[in-house]
Amino acid sequence: MKILPNRRFESKFDNLLKKAPPLGRLLSSLFGLFELFILEFFRKIDKKFHIYTFGIVNKYVLKGRWGGKVVPLNKNISVETKFASSQEILGLLSKSKVVGISWCYCRAIQRKYNKPNCDHPLHTCIHLGFGESLYEIPFKSSKLKRVTKSEIKELLEKCDERGLIHQLIYFPNPQFYYLVCNCCSCCCVVLNKFLKTGSPQIIKSDFIAETDLNLCENCGECEIWCNFGARIICNDQLQFNSIRCFGCGICISKCPNNAIYLRKIS
Repeated sequence: MKILPNRRFESKFDNLLKKAPPLGRLLSSLFGLFELFILEFFRKIDKKFHIYTFGIVNKYVLKGRWGGKVVPLNKNISVETKFASSQEILGLLSKSKVVGISWCYCRAIQRKYNKPNCDHPLHTCIHLGFGESLYEIPFKSSKLKRVTKSEIKELLEKCDERGLIHQLIYFPNPQFYYLVCNCCSCCCVVLNKFLKTGSPQIIKSDFIAETDLNLCENCGECEIWCNFGARIICNDQLQFNSIRCFGCGICISKCPNNAIYLRKIS
């Protein structure tokens, strides 16, 4: 994985969005509305000219304003940990205007043209009716439509078991999101390209996965499931690179000794 410094969102424009969240939600919604058309258009250009068009556009035009933010599932967070509803995926979605679950563009395209060995389900994208703002999440009430809370919970838990990364797809900065994806590294445009090139940007969650070395038996299961390469078994010993950890929590449910836990970053 290519490690790049996180893009900072502290410009005058970002300060304006903080003061006027409806503007950010509007921009997020508009971008989300045309996202599939944009991705398909760039995919065709990539195929013809053998380049990564969106990476170029995101770097020089969007300047990193499109990407994903990792958010863990609450079952991977210790019950003793105090966290806000916006810091775990179920609590966050319970306060967002969810309108439905639909098919994943990335997996559908990969299976249609490239046929990778991926057996993850297609209907894993959680759509929002209007762009959401993390600035306002603590004050919103639950307004789920077309899908029930239990259906969303079941989907997220199944994705978690499969080792899929829960991400908020954002625009124009990480505080505004229009889609919640459950991503695999083999197909996802955001996750796959980030691991290879660093673009589009992925923002870390508010947690880091730490290991109780008294319980760890260096079995290597966490290494197998870590998409970001933060856990490596070297000379029969676990080596943990905290810089690479994105706090997704997938390694926690895969550890047979319950040796891993998410610690909230202060």
